[in-house]
Amino acid sequence: MMDAIVQLIRNALCCVKDLKLFEETFIYDASYTGQLLGSLSEPMDKTIPLELAISVTQLYACLSITKSGITLLTTSVGKMRRIVRIVEARMSKKPEDWTQADRILSESLIKEATVAFRNVFVGFLVAPIGIAFWWLFLNSFHITETDWFGGLPALIHALTVMEVCLLPLLFFMVKDGHAMLQKSKKTKDLVETLQSGKLGPTLLSIQTYEAMTGWTPFWESGVSIFAGPVEDEEKQTELELQKVRDTLATWFSEEKKGEKEDKLREADLVKVQNKLEASIPVTRMEGYREFLYFILNFFAFYGYLIGIITYYYDNEEAQPYHIQTLKFGYSNSDAEWYGNFGGDLMWTVEPIVILVSPILLRSAKQAEKKEKAD
Repeated sequence: MMDAIVQLIRNALCCVKDLKLFEETFIYDASYTGQLLGSLSEPMDKTIPLELAISVTQLYACLSITKSGITLLTTSVGKMRRIVRIVEARMSKKPEDWTQADRILSESLIKEATVAFRNVFVGFLVAPIGIAFWWLFLNSFHITETDWFGGLPALIHALTVMEVCLLPLLFFMVKDGHAMLQKSKKTKDLVETLQSGKLGPTLLSIQTYEAMTGWTPFWESGVSIFAGPVEDEEKQTELELQKVRDTLATWFSEEKKGEKEDKLREADLVKVQNKLEASIPVTRMEGYREFLYFILNFFAFYGYLIGIITYYYDNEEAQPYHIQTLKFGYSNSDAEWYGNFGGDLMWTVEPIVILVSPILLRSAKQAEKKEKAD
């Protein structure tokens, strides 16, 4: 939540600077920065209060995003190591001896190992994006106008790294959006199966089981890369397996029980059905939100890319046709301004979506409940 708020402030201030809003106020007077920070050497003495405020948010992004990327990377590697240990401990059990509960647990391990592997890759992408913000921080103090820290070429290289790292993340946004819409559809099909009374234990997969129970096994969370095996890890796995067994026994037991037990079972399945129905519109909106994130970040990606292109193709008369096409025929200065402003604007809208979407998702859930009640 804090990252989204800081992102909103940072890019909103960048938009103010791009549009030169409130140009007659003190926020464009570098002397106020000197009064606040003391005498600064050239060219840092050109830093205006607006750039100073932006630099604070950029430094925050540098530290926060880098930490998030490294944490995601290391905890995901630790998670994979833990899953390997659990699988190795279960290898003594022959597959033909597995029950439906064993299969669900194994599917969960495979799914979470896949998630961990992807998060390792995402961590490798996120950490460099955070590090690249260091040069944006320096740029706000005009340090990139010198040869310190690599100067302007280093800033361009940092922006290039951000663009390269953002590209796979754009793909994941589309993939996640599609997955959420598919999950919504499958949940709807699962509700229809429950209503028809045709759901049996053999039809359950890890996806349907988790949707019905909200099961979150202990291996789902990340763990430090330095964490070794714990003594009760095997015991915890057995407890998770027992939970699955008990749930399946409650829903699909072939033993004849009393009328009271049957009513409790039916009431339990009705609760599950209602929970699934309420989740359908929320999951669908989450899918659409991922596509919205993709659109916003794609335009930001394209906008910031223009600045890199105009740096390497600074001679407008010698620019290839495809470069001119990418700039839509604008001059380098105009194309760079529109691209930079477009990126700042898109990354201003994105945190607004992040902050507002929980409210919209709750509203969608409440609207669905009200519709069912009516």
